[in-house]
Amino acid sequence: MANANAKTAKKTKNANRKLFGYDRLKTIDPAFLEPGELENAALQHEQMTALLEGRNLAVNPGRKDFIQGEVTIKNKKGIFINIGLKYDAFIPAAEAGNLEIGDNETFFVTSDKNDEGIVTASHVQAKAWESLKEINEAGEHVNVRVFALAIDRRTRRAAGLRVVFESEGLKGVRGFIPNSELGFGTDAEAMVNTVITAKIQGVDPHKGGEFGYLVLSQKDAAKDNLSKEIASYSPGDAVTGTVIKFIKAAKNDIDMSVLVKIGNGITGLIYRTEVVGYPSRKANEVLKIGDSIEVEVTKVQPELQRIAFSMKVLGKKRTLKMLEPGMVVEAQILRAKVYGYFVHIGDGVEGLLHVSDLGKTASGKKETFQPGQHTEVVILSMEADGSRVALGRRQMADYLKK
Repeated sequence: MANANAKTAKKTKNANRKLFGYDRLKTIDPAFLEPGELENAALQHEQMTALLEGRNLAVNPGRKDFIQGEVTIKNKKGIFINIGLKYDAFIPAAEAGNLEIGDNETFFVTSDKNDEGIVTASHVQAKAWESLKEINEAGEHVNVRVFALAIDRRTRRAAGLRVVFESEGLKGVRGFIPNSELGFGTDAEAMVNTVITAKIQGVDPHKGGEFGYLVLSQKDAAKDNLSKEIASYSPGDAVTGTVIKFIKAAKNDIDMSVLVKIGNGITGLIYRTEVVGYPSRKANEVLKIGDSIEVEVTKVQPELQRIAFSMKVLGKKRTLKMLEPGMVVEAQILRAKVYGYFVHIGDGVEGLLHVSDLGKTASGKKETFQPGQHTEVVILSMEADGSRVALGRRQMADYLKK
């Protein structure tokens, strides 16, 4: 009989658990409930109510959780907040900000429950993580102080930098900059106890170690600054720079191009064909490392951190200002075509010496030239931008008489 009564009670208990919610469980004889079942149902009921009302209550909140609560007690040590559970949470005075009794705010849990079931939380850190998320989404830069090297436990070598925020609202929040995200040529050890500019790469208070997951990049901040500096230039700007290196700009290039550094640490490229004197004289024949030269900006690509210069374009503009039809100038033969010769008559300025405008030799034949030869020509006509320059040899005698 006893076994039959037990089976009946168990069936009834299971049926009641399936059929009835919290409100009905309160009316059931406790003998038909599991230990703590009513309390758990009450908590679930409150959580569902909070969800429907748009409130955020954590189930048994632990370290690194966010909780919502109302300030109920305030004293010199801190404040207590009602988080909708059977116990309150404690916020130390230093982490409470300027909250007053009745304020309802979000808090970041900084410890697990103690023996009394109370967690410790921080309003300051909750706002800090919210600010960091906004900074990350906006792509803004931050200033942080390097307080230590991050040592890899396995290799015992420096893996990056430990940094801490000192600005208002973020003070005390710690982050990590991996070696791969340091600026080019950076001495990590020398940066300890210095303030640097960085950009947030990832922020998640729920991950990572004691201080959450906050990874920053000095390199990304430097790239952003470089892009901003490059964007301040426009094609056509004339700038002064210093030759720092000769390189092959493309895999199949035979001749060298030139790297030039201008103000604000920006390095740009003069492609080999944009060097004054090319092709008869190569870049490393015309220039040497350390030379200070004037160039013109020809292409600006801030998104790629690239800027291109030209000696030829700037030289061409200056040369064109000095040239006019009727002038006799020295020329260098560049290329021979069936219809004449392309010749170079000044920095970046080329013209056409047509076969019909060639002179004659002593034997009466038309003149012929080889690339690289120098001769004199007269300017017959020219466009203001130098796009069309007509040159002559047979007309020189007439112009020289004038």
